[in-house]
Amino acid sequence: MITTVLRHALRARGDEPAVLCHSGAGTLRELSGLPRNAGDRTVDLGAHPLGEPIPIGVEGATDDEREPVAGLVALVAATPTDLHRALTAAVHLPKAVQVVVALLDTPGHQDPPVPAGPGMGQWRDLQELRVRRVGRRGWVCEFFFPNPVESAPVLDAVLHGTRGRRRGPSVAPLAALNGAEASLWRPGDTGVHGVEQGGPVPLRRVTPVADLALRVGDGAAAVDWADEKVPVLDRVTTGTDSWEGLAGEHGRERAAGLIVSAAADPVSLIAPIDETTVNPTGFGKAEKGPLGHLTLNGDRAVVRDGKKDLIEVAADGTVTDVDLAGIRHLRGVRIDWTGHTGPTAAVRAVASLAAGGVPLVAEPVPGWAAGLGTTLIDAIEGATEADLTDRLAREEHSVRLRRAALRTHGLRSRWRGLAAETGIPLPPEPRVSVILCTRRPDMVGFALAQIARQRGVALETVLTLHGFPADLPEVASAIDAYRETGLPIVVHEASAERIFGSVLNDSVARASGDLIAKWDDDDWYGPEHLADLVLARTYSGAELVGTGQDFVYLQEVDLMVWRSRESETATRFIAGGTILTDRVVLEETGGFRPLPRAIDTQLLIAVSRGGGRVHRTHGLGYVLRRTGGGHTWSEDMAYFLHNYARQWSGWRPSSLLEGEPVPLGRPVDGGEPAVTATYPGGSA
Repeated sequence: MITTVLRHALRARGDEPAVLCHSGAGTLRELSGLPRNAGDRTVDLGAHPLGEPIPIGVEGATDDEREPVAGLVALVAATPTDLHRALTAAVHLPKAVQVVVALLDTPGHQDPPVPAGPGMGQWRDLQELRVRRVGRRGWVCEFFFPNPVESAPVLDAVLHGTRGRRRGPSVAPLAALNGAEASLWRPGDTGVHGVEQGGPVPLRRVTPVADLALRVGDGAAAVDWADEKVPVLDRVTTGTDSWEGLAGEHGRERAAGLIVSAAADPVSLIAPIDETTVNPTGFGKAEKGPLGHLTLNGDRAVVRDGKKDLIEVAADGTVTDVDLAGIRHLRGVRIDWTGHTGPTAAVRAVASLAAGGVPLVAEPVPGWAAGLGTTLIDAIEGATEADLTDRLAREEHSVRLRRAALRTHGLRSRWRGLAAETGIPLPPEPRVSVILCTRRPDMVGFALAQIARQRGVALETVLTLHGFPADLPEVASAIDAYRETGLPIVVHEASAERIFGSVLNDSVARASGDLIAKWDDDDWYGPEHLADLVLARTYSGAELVGTGQDFVYLQEVDLMVWRSRESETATRFIAGGTILTDRVVLEETGGFRPLPRAIDTQLLIAVSRGGGRVHRTHGLGYVLRRTGGGHTWSEDMAYFLHNYARQWSGWRPSSLLEGEPVPLGRPVDGGEPAVTATYPGGSA
């Protein structure tokens, strides 16, 4: 199918040259046997060195001053991860009147690549657009323009189509790249510029087009950098530190004892993980599945189940989204530390598996793998194979791994680190405004204690007292204790007659954060709850994120239920007390409806109706409390006992909750606050 499409495209382009690109394993063969003209070019766009133009036309022909134009630009990518990487080098592609993008395979959780125009009128003359499925999960997109258009934005539109309306947080600073494997450091960014090894960074009028330059080479002495305004950093390719180069002919056998020294932080030397495609989306309950092994087959690393190789890891350590989908049935992967081509590639492979939420176990991590970072190393060494056979312990281990890998090796984290290394100032991370609305004075200290222990995010709290004043003794003491933590808080008193949805909108209006998180006053939240939601917002690209109601404490019968619902997936329902969204999303959806109940459900419906996506991340850091009444979601106890995975008598949350904080302020009746007051504004 793909070859047929390309043959027709080559016939239709007339006498103009064609640029036939490929990216990822097995894609070059899709271009073999095609009819070519003398001026056509075949390019491995996933490995093309940044800063090297892609010439078209017949060599030796007389140049003119016109910008080169291709009759056809085609790209065959193995996976969306490979397409994302190829986008970076696509800045070197010429304009074209016909563009073909083919994806050989996609993970099952992604949408079809239905592209949207760039929005500045560039595609007003678009004549025809075709999107066709190839096989079970492949796609071909064909574009026909009467006049030449930039090729890179067309490729970008195809990839964007697989992720929905929202792109997610941008990567800063603006970058200029040079050299082989430079695309590994900035996948998916069509705003980068390729530069010559010595610079300088080009100007747009009087302003450099980038704030930081990165050169990726073979370790040889780099030429002097000629740009005084834009700092430069140097990194080496993943093949530079091969085992043989580091430890001689028998380097693999001596790898376990090898320590690779570096003056810089070893983590900063590792090319980042593309979290927009390599992430835990699609994680499954597979505690009864086989145990895979990351080991060596010939000169390539593979993940093997028995005698069957499930995936072959690229030589640079890249693991794709399709690779992750192919090993989701495994209960985990055991790491063989003597595998892969060298330390850097091995670290990237392990970090990618961890970022994907794949449960990993291993012998002690060798010294040469210090580039993993201490947090990820501790997480890998913190579990045994026995943990992988227990559903809860396996998922807890997966969450610890994905947290460590994405925060240490994620694309945005790495570039913020590179900016800090060169002294480039960046905007602060987004601030979270926690919206806490309560009718229960006796629960204020409990709820504020849950917020006060959040870590890994910048936050403020907007506390709305719905129908009672702030000068009640138990309320005032709780607020004072919270202020002593140094965290900002805004206190708002709303009259009891105000409808709950309107009160929430009043709270949002008083918030100053970029993100809005809804908080219930009687539920329990782990200290990483907000940080996990912000992380999920980054890798999912969803307009709204939250968790499921996995853990439910039935207070009347002193019973903890774990329902073990599907996580890391697009969904129509999340727990209302875990909603996190951008302020602009609330503006686009009209905010919370002025209703006394079902507020959260109505917001989820509005987001979906507007074309947005809702992503449900893991629910292990949240416990929903159910009492005899007083909840807007009035399901009886049988609802929560239906189809549960596990239950315990008494209090038994996930270990990720990390215990219970002591309520702030004066204790109520000398102990834990009781939950007895009627509250028509709880979880919806």
